[in-house]
Amino acid sequence: MGNIRNIGIITAGGDCGGLNAVVRGAAKMAESKGIGAYVIPNGYAGLYNLVDFEKLTSLHGSRSEDIKSIRAGSEAGHSRVKISKIKDDNKYKRIVEGLKKFNIDGLVISGGDDTGSVVVDLHENGIPVVHAPKTMDLDLQTYSVGGDSTINKIATILEDLKTTGRTHNRIMVMEVFGRYAGHTAFRGGIAADADCILIPEVPVDFNAVYSHIKENYMRRILLILSFV
Repeated sequence: MGNIRNIGIITAGGDCGGLNAVVRGAAKMAESKGIGAYVIPNGYAGLYNLVDFEKLTSLHGSRSEDIKSIRAGSEAGHSRVKISKIKDDNKYKRIVEGLKKFNIDGLVISGGDDTGSVVVDLHENGIPVVHAPKTMDLDLQTYSVGGDSTINKIATILEDLKTTGRTHNRIMVMEVFGRYAGHTAFRGGIAADADCILIPEVPVDFNAVYSHIKENYMRRILLILSFV
């Protein structure tokens, strides 16, 4: 990224656990390298309107300590604005002017699929940028910000649902997000000992699913009856 004096930190897309850790971590790393770090608020909407801002929040020194990595969401704020969709022929020139106004030489952006496409647009328009992949679906890379917290949350909720299933002799079906990838369903299901896990990468034989679920269901019913 060449000679960087200051960086701007942006979080975009859906909120998730780990984003505040990205903001804090990027700020701490920048400080260790003698580089200033500033939050550009509200995602790409903030980046587009940067030229109109009067000031930015610096994450130098103790200010970054106020950002708690364990807290979900992003204290930088988000928006669903996609730069390429903004009806302004001079939008990239406007962004460059905003960055120059605050002496920002490069960006660290954390977001998912849509954010990644905007990162490419910014790079192609001469704006130095680094992407910290953030997608709870884990459909960008084998690991991304938000993935771990998502899998743990899925496992916890699935484990809680089991009590209702056992109490009322029900078969519980839980649908989780993952876009076109089955990582969250597979890993969360494994962690909570799900009886059956369906993922888009593997074709489903519903006859086999029915037989498997029926066998497990009847076994548990008979186990309950043995206590009566």
